[in-house]
Amino acid sequence: MRLGILFLFLGLIPLAAQNAQIAGMQQDLAELRNEVEKLKLENADLRTALNRQKAGQSPAASQGEALSKARAETLVEVDRRLKQQTDEVNAALAELTRQVNAALGKSGPAPATKAGKSAKPAAAQTETPATTEAGAPSDVPQTGIKYHVKSGDTVTKIALRNGSKAEWILKANNLSSPAALKADVDIFVPQPEAAGR
Repeated sequence: MRLGILFLFLGLIPLAAQNAQIAGMQQDLAELRNEVEKLKLENADLRTALNRQKAGQSPAASQGEALSKARAETLVEVDRRLKQQTDEVNAALAELTRQVNAALGKSGPAPATKAGKSAKPAAAQTETPATTEAGAPSDVPQTGIKYHVKSGDTVTKIALRNGSKAEWILKANNLSSPAALKADVDIFVPQPEAAGR
């Protein structure tokens, strides 16, 4: 009896360490998101100032032209930094998803994110390992994740983000067509078992 309790306790120690590591990564991601938002606001302010400058500028104002050019260069630099920060956030999100999936015992690929596009918020999607119910089509992988459909999502977008195929999602969820997908429902997104090996 004591030996069983000891083994149970020893089995929980790595899980607690993983949870602490995941919490730290989530805090880092929140800080990165704040920095990206600050850069976006700075970018918007600079664009507004540049547009005001252009609107009130006379053709002979060479000093105004030089200032406008300097602001345009600043905008380019802000855009570059914003893209870099977005790429870093996307990479961190992909790594966090991979680690969460690994901690949960899932060995599939992390969801793909495209550079330059905003990363999906961690709270908006629930990713947990799942398996299809008995009677699922045999040509559809039996492992995958549960996904909460948001407004604007399409079957194709969900498949691309999660390493799946639109046909698999339609079959696994008994959807007659992509138009049958509804927002604010949970669906099963099949993922190949051997993809991460």
